Amino acid sequence: MKTMRHSLPGFLALCALVTLAVGPAMAQDKAPAGDPSVSIPIPEIATRAEDVAALLRSLDLLLTADTNTDINIETIRQRLPELSKQIDARLGETAQRLDGLPSFEALDELLTSWQRMRGELSRILERLTQRATRLEAEMERLAGILDTWKRTRADALTSKAPAPVLQRIDGILAAIPGVQKRLRDERGVVLVLQDQVARQIARCEEELDRAATFRQGYVGKLLVRDTAPIWNREVQEQVWADIAINARESFATSAAHLRQFVREESGQLLFLTGLFILFIGLLRTARRRAQLWHLVDERGFSVELVFARPVATALVVAMLTFFWVYPHPPRAVFTLVSTIALVAVIQSVVPLIEPWQIGWLRALGAFFLADLFRGLFAVVPRLERQLFLLEMLVGAGVAGWILYRDRAPLRQKEQGKTGKLDKLRAATVLLLVGFTASFLAGAVGYMSLGRQAGYGTLGSAYAALALSAGTRVAYGLAVLLLRVQPLRRLQSVTRHRALLEERLLRLLHWCAIATWAWVTLRVFSLATPVATAVRGIFTAELAWGSLKIGLGDVVEFSLTLWLAFLVSRFIGFVLEEDVYPRTRLAPGIPYAISSLLHYAILFVGFLLAVSALGLDLNKVTIIGGAFGVGIGFGLQNVVNNFVSGLIVLFERPVRVGDAVQIGDVSGQVRRIGIRSSTVRTWEGAEVTVPNANLVSDRVTNWTPTDRWRRIGLPVGVSYGSDPEKVLEVLRVVACGHAQVRAEPAPQPLFIGFGDSALLFELRVWTDGIADWQQVRSELAVALNAALKAAEIEIALPVREVYVRGEASGAADRRLGPGTPPQARNQ
Repeated sequence: MKTMRHSLPGFLALCALVTLAVGPAMAQDKAPAGDPSVSIPIPEIATRAEDVAALLRSLDLLLTADTNTDINIETIRQRLPELSKQIDARLGETAQRLDGLPSFEALDELLTSWQRMRGELSRILERLTQRATRLEAEMERLAGILDTWKRTRADALTSKAPAPVLQRIDGILAAIPGVQKRLRDERGVVLVLQDQVARQIARCEEELDRAATFRQGYVGKLLVRDTAPIWNREVQEQVWADIAINARESFATSAAHLRQFVREESGQLLFLTGLFILFIGLLRTARRRAQLWHLVDERGFSVELVFARPVATALVVAMLTFFWVYPHPPRAVFTLVSTIALVAVIQSVVPLIEPWQIGWLRALGAFFLADLFRGLFAVVPRLERQLFLLEMLVGAGVAGWILYRDRAPLRQKEQGKTGKLDKLRAATVLLLVGFTASFLAGAVGYMSLGRQAGYGTLGSAYAALALSAGTRVAYGLAVLLLRVQPLRRLQSVTRHRALLEERLLRLLHWCAIATWAWVTLRVFSLATPVATAVRGIFTAELAWGSLKIGLGDVVEFSLTLWLAFLVSRFIGFVLEEDVYPRTRLAPGIPYAISSLLHYAILFVGFLLAVSALGLDLNKVTIIGGAFGVGIGFGLQNVVNNFVSGLIVLFERPVRVGDAVQIGDVSGQVRRIGIRSSTVRTWEGAEVTVPNANLVSDRVTNWTPTDRWRRIGLPVGVSYGSDPEKVLEVLRVVACGHAQVRAEPAPQPLFIGFGDSALLFELRVWTDGIADWQQVRSELAVALNAALKAAEIEIALPVREVYVRGEASGAADRRLGPGTPPQARNQ
């Protein structure tokens, strides 16, 4: 018994034997949440004891093996001293850099390194907090279970329970305190680690604040001479001293940062490598498709050129993805990745530019590479200054040489490329101005100002080059996707491919311009001031009583309505191009669905816009109710027309495309709007008809539901013609026309006797309701030819004129009694 009380395996074996003796336990909750004030009934002790045993096993597993394999307690205990040493080393490095007038690049690298250190410590602290919270919860849970089983033992003794049951209870009571002690010990270790990690995070926060404060004050020192002129002899001597002392340290620090980054981000780097390999496969497939299909967009741009170098293009996409995942990598990593990206950008852009521009591009790329490697000497301020000034001088010389060399090609501008060449020349002039100003400012001692101008110029140009290549790749992929399954099956794509490509290219250009503008502001250290100023403008409010409206609210209101309108147009476009043609809907239903969806989306967009404006919808409802009566009297006709428009859309007595007659207006319905409808008359005029007239007035719709129309063609033949023969001719003519329906059958009818002709009428039905007049004309032409072929004379009107007196008798004698009636028609 004593052995069982101190041995958990023996206790578990005893539980198994008692369970076999008692039999299967009743189904209970998995978690034995004990209520300290209530004891366990004796019949349920076996089942509840098994639940407690399972809980103790799970807690034992929790204490012996941490389920989080990435950041477990043992790893944290081993990693924390190493992190503390790294922080100590970085403290000295930070103090040294801040005392040596660092560049913006050096400051950004400092901030990035401290942010990465703080991020790692924050993740460790979060893991420790989760562990401590879990241990505390389990301790409270065990305390409740222990109290419950103590009460259960007292009740079991009172009720004289069997000895095995008491032994089972004693085993539970003996096992729980041991697990509780282990939980308390583990919690103590976690709390100590929490305190140590929190102290290291505080050190990181202190250094981040120090570096950020130094960086903010950096902008205010731009117009202050902070170094001696370049021709000062002491400056040259200090440069060589710094090279001897700090050059090796600079490379060692960069290598250490690179190794640490690869070790800590190995998983993400493997993912990016796999993504790069996937891009190579996709781009090679795209190149084969482009070569097979000879893809050329509407502007004459060959898509095949975008995929001419798939490895370089895949590198561009992978490197852009890398900078999206890691916006602030360590300096050494940034230099390595930027070098790879720059080479890839140049290789992918070469097939897309003119031959005379290749030298300009490669010279610019070589200059960018030199600047990237110069940044590795940021920890040697004086050496970095000399290299920077040399770089700016060389850059100004290269830009001037390019402008001089390419002045002849730029003068001989090809037609249609004037704008492109002008932009390229303007960009080169800006580079020349930026490099020259940066060199002059740094040479005379305004190093902070020179660095700011030089870094801003380089960063802006580098971003423009990378975004240009990325835009071309994205556009080429989009053009290819519009020609493969399943997009090429869509009518909206096949019928409007040129429009979609134009809109997509415009969207890519605007996105690239916006990204370039933001990057330019950041590299010139203007992003924060500009963002603060813009935020201040948009948050300024105009107060009118209790109503406050700001410019930002108005812009948000307008953008919301604009987006609602765009969404409505896009949905309507997709429905009309790809949904309605594939469905069998009655005439008028597609237009009704599109119109109702349009109104519904605009209404929802208006509600969202009002909410974005900051107005209380309850107040808007009250104000709307107050003005509703007055507006109702003043705009009752408008409301009447709006409701009538909804009635027309739902009931569809008149549909778009119907031939109607409304009063004295006859034509085809072209549009059913929110207030009025448009009818195009047969003469070509467009008449606006209020929707109320379509509901309240008499409307003749010549476009029935079954899309049939009857055509009546009257004809008169001379007396003496055989009526049966005429009816047969009419029947043959009707049956011979392709647009005359067989059912209902054509009806040739003998109408009656006219003054000078036998009257017939041909009645036929046609499906060509839109061109029924053309059908009637063709029937008339065919009937005239058939009557002539059958030698049936079409009657002419006959008039007899009687003249009284002597002239009349003379006329009668002259005409004679046998003169035909036609001769008497005067």
